[in-house]
Amino acid sequence: MEEKLVDMKISGSGKISGGKYNEVKISGSAKVEGDIECYTYKCSGSSSVNGNAKAETVGISGSTKITGDLDTDEITVSGSLHILGDVNARKVKISGSSDIGGSLHTEDIQISGSVSIDGDCEAENFNARGGFKIGGLLNAGNVDIEMYGNCRVKDIGGENIKVRLGKGHFFGKMLNLFMDSKGLEAGTIEGDDIFLENTTAKIVRGNNVTIGDNCSIETVEYRNKINIDSNSKTVCKKID
Repeated sequence: MEEKLVDMKISGSGKISGGKYNEVKISGSAKVEGDIECYTYKCSGSSSVNGNAKAETVGISGSTKITGDLDTDEITVSGSLHILGDVNARKVKISGSSDIGGSLHTEDIQISGSVSIDGDCEAENFNARGGFKIGGLLNAGNVDIEMYGNCRVKDIGGENIKVRLGKGHFFGKMLNLFMDSKGLEAGTIEGDDIFLENTTAKIVRGNNVTIGDNCSIETVEYRNKINIDSNSKTVCKKID
């Protein structure tokens, strides 16, 4: 016989014991004591999980803090999420703000807000239309960054890497006026096809490399093709 899981809904203030649930829905203020596993976890109020969290879907439009790891199929954040541990998710969509103390492993991540990751970020597709800080390696098959805020990462590795300054709305225009050449700051950027704007890095290495406007790269190593904008500074080296 299958275990019948109960729903847990809190619209005022309360506590939830760790364990297994069907749906957890918080529109007030709630504290979860211990590890929690559920089908859906939704918070439009304020919640904290003192342990690990596992759910099919997670939706945060309020504020949530998790002291352990988060394991989920899909997570959507339009509010604020703070996770002290690692995050494993098939799909991540962030239009609010998220702070991850460990590493993030996902297939697809879309950022239109701000994200801070202390560890590594591993994805098939990394799409950013905002600002981010990654303390470790950003490793993704496709990296597409349109900057509307400060972007910093230790290193980037991927197949197709595209970095440009956002120009699509008011904030992008303001950044064009006030952002200095350090739009994206990175150590090493390595990929097959690379296009960079407003990027500061030590080493860029790839097969086909385009260094666009307002870049400062110490060394560019390329195998096939190289294009460099006249407003950018770098030293080129062809490699086998």
